[in-house]
Amino acid sequence: MSYLTERDKKMTKIEIKIFDFIKKHLLFIGFIAITVLGLVLRFFGMEFESGDFFVFLKPWWEQIKTSGLGALSTQVGNYNIPYQIIIFLMSLLPIEPIIGYKMLSIIFDIILSVCAAKLVYEFNSKENKFLALIVYAVTFCSITVVLNSAFWSQCDSIYVSFILLSIIFILKDKAIPSFIMLGVALAFKLQVIFILPFFVFYYVLTRKISILHFLIIPAVDFVMCLPALFFGRNPMDIIKVYLDQTNDTKRMYSNIPNFYAFMVDYNNEAKYTLLKGFSIFLTFTVLTIVLIIMIQKGIDLSDRRIFLLTAVWTVFTSVMLLCSMHDRYAYLLDILVIIYALAYRKNIWVAVLCNLISLRCYCYYLFDLYQVLDLKWASLFYIATYAYVTFTFLKDIITKPKSIKKPEAKTV
Repeated sequence: MSYLTERDKKMTKIEIKIFDFIKKHLLFIGFIAITVLGLVLRFFGMEFESGDFFVFLKPWWEQIKTSGLGALSTQVGNYNIPYQIIIFLMSLLPIEPIIGYKMLSIIFDIILSVCAAKLVYEFNSKENKFLALIVYAVTFCSITVVLNSAFWSQCDSIYVSFILLSIIFILKDKAIPSFIMLGVALAFKLQVIFILPFFVFYYVLTRKISILHFLIIPAVDFVMCLPALFFGRNPMDIIKVYLDQTNDTKRMYSNIPNFYAFMVDYNNEAKYTLLKGFSIFLTFTVLTIVLIIMIQKGIDLSDRRIFLLTAVWTVFTSVMLLCSMHDRYAYLLDILVIIYALAYRKNIWVAVLCNLISLRCYCYYLFDLYQVLDLKWASLFYIATYAYVTFTFLKDIITKPKSIKKPEAKTV
């Protein structure tokens, strides 16, 4: 039935049908329009060669293409085996390396944005599809998401997509699919460790999952590496590639404005070894103290706002307190704060500021814009934002009435 009023009867039947069709499919049309806009934004960066592409990604592609299947039997580059397998498969196509890398990441930009929209849709009890579309638009057209894939040729949208899927599944009490997604994410990036404290919190506070579920993560990583193992790859390489990544730099930070940006002589190896251990201890201590507070208050994360805020805070804590962080390591945090801000329409400035600070890091690396904002000034803003998020988080859990409900344990 047409939605037009009496005064609209001067329209032709074709016009009426067009208006009815647009109204009926407004969300889908919006989705297509936003996707086209995001792809246009990415088009301007398709020929841009970042330093990482020129120094690392392109040589990896050429070595794998030249070696063929033999390339799977040895480590090429410092990314994990599944990404190396994907490079091999892409090298079989008649495309340039820069197009292959970027198209793969752009596909996952779309998946990432859909997952972000789906997560907000779940948090709003499936009542606001238009809000989900806004989340998709903000995520897919986010300047840092665009720069990461279309300019930097990086693949952070891949592992973060699977992390968001993991959160969606755990929100629905589907533990096994959730941890499978975490395993897939780990197969692409070690930065999955930033979200693991949240799942530990979930395990302790809800008792809806078993400690055995965590074993699914390395098991999935192993399964995803099997194609290379069939060609003679050493199984220990699955672990070694990430161990090597943690030792590939002796810097306390790399173009990221966290606590360590104020340190002097951060390239000193002896100092680095000492402070690296301290940073791990500090992060573990802070997370443990807050977990104890939440246990004492009886928080079980059934409050979806606290559920999401816990994910934001644990990731933010890891980024701020762990050393050797790189500029792109805040990618997951940037997406989570967007989801939180739009899901609850509050503290939007936190999402804006976090993403602007990441933009400063991207501009510094990609375009040599050294004067955008001094790293130490950026660090002050970042630390202040983290302090505010921490204050908000603690205030919410401390002022929340103590729960007397004891959730039943749930086995695998």
